[in-house]
Amino acid sequence: MADKGGKKIFRYYMQKLKSFFLSKDILSFLLFLVLSATFWFINALGKERETTITVPVRYTGVPLNIAITNSPPEEIQLSIKDQGLRLFDYSRSHISPLTIDLSRTYTPKGEILITSDQLSSRISRYMHLMPTTTLLEVHPDSILIQYQKLSKKNLPVELVSNIELAPQYILSDKILVTPNQVTVFGPKQVLDTLKSVRTELFKIENLSDTVYSHCKLKPAKFLRYSTSECKVIVFVEPFTERKVQIPVIAVGCPPNLSIRTFPAFISAVYTVGLSHFNTLSPNDIQVLLDYNELKSNKLSKQKLKIINNSTHISNIRISPEEVEFILEQK
Repeated sequence: MADKGGKKIFRYYMQKLKSFFLSKDILSFLLFLVLSATFWFINALGKERETTITVPVRYTGVPLNIAITNSPPEEIQLSIKDQGLRLFDYSRSHISPLTIDLSRTYTPKGEILITSDQLSSRISRYMHLMPTTTLLEVHPDSILIQYQKLSKKNLPVELVSNIELAPQYILSDKILVTPNQVTVFGPKQVLDTLKSVRTELFKIENLSDTVYSHCKLKPAKFLRYSTSECKVIVFVEPFTERKVQIPVIAVGCPPNLSIRTFPAFISAVYTVGLSHFNTLSPNDIQVLLDYNELKSNKLSKQKLKIINNSTHISNIRISPEEVEFILEQK
């Protein structure tokens, strides 16, 4: 019952308020209040006023062999004077950065001074100030840029990669990185410690086709690169196994001796990409019997050594892995 009574009282007072605000006297008062505020605002916009505008600053054109050593201002404050309506236009428009181009001849002096007159002239052109607008003050009124020239060094690019191939696939050629060297700019004492420039991690999983991609160079403090990234090409193809006969080659034998092995040829099975299946040359796989190892061997058998001279061949297995031998006087 109390709730019902409360609701009736609430509706009663709401009805009273509605009647009050919709009465002719109140509506007339509100109308004149809005008109007065409008006339006051228009009158205020017609008078001269001062305001402050914040302008961001962007520096461009700095050569790679130049390092800015101080901290030039990232924004400047402009005090301007004009009629309120025109000032309203300035504050309403989007203020893009004031661009200061630093592409110039750099002298051993080590500093560039943009004077107050030069800065004011740039601002007037940048802001497209109206003839009625007065530029009262610029803070800071000048910009000092201090710099030093950097040393440079050409260094090879070292690809940092984690490449996982899909089953039954193999790299068909060396990974191609372009450019394979870059020019590095920085303090001489830092450059002297560098042997290469490393990339960020280049990661690919389950790769089953040749891929063309890009990889960024890893940023380093105090250093700049002639390019920020490299093109990377990873050549991939299906692989198969091939079986061939390889002669056993004796090495390190004195001139007055010769070595005969049994057998003289062994079987070699290796993994190769399909495009290189028929391109095996005689020196790609070498099976060696080293005299320096067998001369202290009291047995008549010696384990063979495998030399892989080809980047297209992997996982070489030979049979037999050791051979019998005899030494003969010449």
